[in-house]
Amino acid sequence: MLGDPGSGKTTLLRYLALLYARDRAEKDTNFVGEKLGLPEKGALPILLALRQIGAVLRHEHGADDDTEGHALVLNFLLRSLKNERIELPADFFDRWLTTGNAVVLLDGLDEVADPDLRRRVSRLVEGFTRAYPDCRYVVTSRVVGYSGPARLEGYSTTTVNDFTLADVRLFLEHWHRLVAVGQMEPGPSADAYAAEQTRQLMAAVEGNERIRELAINPLMLTVIAMVHRDRVKLPDRRAELYGEAVDVLLGKWDEARGVKEVAILTDRPFDTGDKRLMLQSVALHMHERQVKELDLDELRRLLQTLFLDSVADQREVEAAVDRFLDVVEQRTGLLVARGEGVYSFSHLTFQEYLAALAVADRSDFIAYTLARVPDPWWREVILLEAGYLSTQGKERTTQLIQAIADLRAEPELYHNLVLAGECLRDVGAGRTAGNLEQDLQKRLRGEFETRSSSWLGTVLSRGMTPAALTSRRIAAATALARIGGRLDRFWTAPTASQRGLRSRLASSGGEEDALHRIHLDTF
Repeated sequence: MLGDPGSGKTTLLRYLALLYARDRAEKDTNFVGEKLGLPEKGALPILLALRQIGAVLRHEHGADDDTEGHALVLNFLLRSLKNERIELPADFFDRWLTTGNAVVLLDGLDEVADPDLRRRVSRLVEGFTRAYPDCRYVVTSRVVGYSGPARLEGYSTTTVNDFTLADVRLFLEHWHRLVAVGQMEPGPSADAYAAEQTRQLMAAVEGNERIRELAINPLMLTVIAMVHRDRVKLPDRRAELYGEAVDVLLGKWDEARGVKEVAILTDRPFDTGDKRLMLQSVALHMHERQVKELDLDELRRLLQTLFLDSVADQREVEAAVDRFLDVVEQRTGLLVARGEGVYSFSHLTFQEYLAALAVADRSDFIAYTLARVPDPWWREVILLEAGYLSTQGKERTTQLIQAIADLRAEPELYHNLVLAGECLRDVGAGRTAGNLEQDLQKRLRGEFETRSSSWLGTVLSRGMTPAALTSRRIAAATALARIGGRLDRFWTAPTASQRGLRSRLASSGGEEDALHRIHLDTF
């Protein structure tokens, strides 16, 4: 199950686990049959985060020695439950798995950031599937990151659909009703308030193309709904929306509800901006290490180092760390405990956004960013960095996008031009200087105006298949279209050598027809 960030992959797996678990726990229910249309009843759901499996491989099995079997997954599962004070016999899962009466839900293959480690996790999943072939399996991943050796053999692939406008409306109706009931108690007043909020926000979504493009993603729609509660006009760029959402979560929401802010420091204010700067450093620290979770001890050491810049007394530093963690976890929902003394951002996108702000604030932001352009782990950070820079002025935004487009080394064909085009799309041409949009359009269009005979040379020189080359040309064409460019033609007239070949074919008995239209039933 592939999907963009925030498309609902993890939510879907949790929903599936809930349906199967309720059918196990409640005798007279048939949620799996009613909601999913599947015939089985009583299957045991097993939900695992693949990033945790990756961490076990990294820390306990440093090298791939061909001994990583399916028992490793079972041992990890039993150990994780034991850490939650749920002790099970070593063979507890055997009867469920061997009889095919289990649903194995494996979340976040892309969140295993290291490509080689992701490959090992994929092989481990395949081995587990072969060991228990009669069970149902669902694996989720972002589209970016599910490629090459990370792909799973024997699995069908599908992609989460974007929301339609009807989905957006239904989501907002439910969301606003829950918020209204929480504030006003159930009743006509809450229903009327929720309906009006939905009407206003739907008008904003339908009336603004940029907001509409964002609203088709469930996470972004939730962000939009939160920000809409806090201000009259919605920003229509992702980076600005995330900025508003982070501010809401870090303090404005509590303020709107009349909740008194907890003092982080005893002798001076520590406001929303201070909290955000602290979380930016944490996010960048985690992203540089390609992790989504931090041990509490490591997190505390990092926060102590950051607080020492402004607080001299060690005891006050430790107290400030305690208060900061409590506020950020309990009151904001941005940084959350995942159990077993581990913390993470509530969604990877918030980690990426805050890391982007930290990168944008660096004096060497261009060199730092260019070093990470080939890595899919940094793609969203780079897009959000460009979006954030565009709120500060045109010059640095233009410098970054131009530098990405001019970068010569690239992991795959058109990668840098496509990424530069995506940055420009997020930013908007009006927030860049010079003729950046026209330059990118010209360079992307130029890739399609080469003679078709160059295809073979590209395929051979890069070791690509024709299908892979076609895929990359589609990516370049899509990037061009998104920044307002056009492809006026997809072919060129035959070259002299091609015309000579046609003549030789004709002279050897072939038929030289004039150029003409033909009809294809299916193409």
